[in-house]
Amino acid sequence: MNVYSPKDCILQRGERCNGALLVSHGEVEILKGSVVERKMQRLDRFAEECLFIDKVASHTVRSKGFSEIVFVPRVEFQRILASQCDEDHIAQMKNTAIALSQNVSKSKANKLFGSAEEFTPTGIQRHFHPSSLSRKIWDCIVLLGLVFYTFSIPLSFFYVVENTPFSETSTLLILGYVVDLFFLVDLVLQRDYFMSIDEGLLVYDTIHIREKFYMQRNRTRELLALIPFDLISCFFRGRFCHYFRLGKYSVYD
Repeated sequence: MNVYSPKDCILQRGERCNGALLVSHGEVEILKGSVVERKMQRLDRFAEECLFIDKVASHTVRSKGFSEIVFVPRVEFQRILASQCDEDHIAQMKNTAIALSQNVSKSKANKLFGSAEEFTPTGIQRHFHPSSLSRKIWDCIVLLGLVFYTFSIPLSFFYVVENTPFSETSTLLILGYVVDLFFLVDLVLQRDYFMSIDEGLLVYDTIHIREKFYMQRNRTRELLALIPFDLISCFFRGRFCHYFRLGKYSVYD
């Protein structure tokens, strides 16, 4: 077992792998260039295919904080297999390892062996990565939008109680519609573009991004909250148009 300090390099890209890595304690990052594609925690594995085949590392493995890493050498592992397993089982495990190294059934193999997809976001896609600066700034703006909803919606009820005409509340409503438009853009980005980390793997393709989005969000509530019932009420001179903005809380709770 080896102990690493923060930012220590455990395995350098291009270095020959002679076995697998097992995280015993701490957190480890898998990088392609300068982009973090995966984070590993206790009992996560990396490069298990190297227990059967000789391979050069395609990613850099770096300790995020203080971590303890167990290195399983291929020679010793093969010796244990030879004494405990028959030839058919050993051949089956080796074939699976070869399939991984040749990128056959990539998604299934990555989940089996714990290796990250060989994908480096480029162009505008790099701004959609969960660790990018752009995503962090965007999340801060989302937080400001939620703070605005928290104070502006209750405040607008006072106008209803005081029977204030719409002309005196138009500024608050218009500013609210600007924030609504921002959250509409955020909804599209969350559904189709924003990448995420799922079980240590980078989810970057549109199909899986949408699947995860629909699993976590309620489509009916999303649709109802996007309909500007308050604006429609204003056109019909509705006095209680501010009450319709309560639906915003149901989506961004």
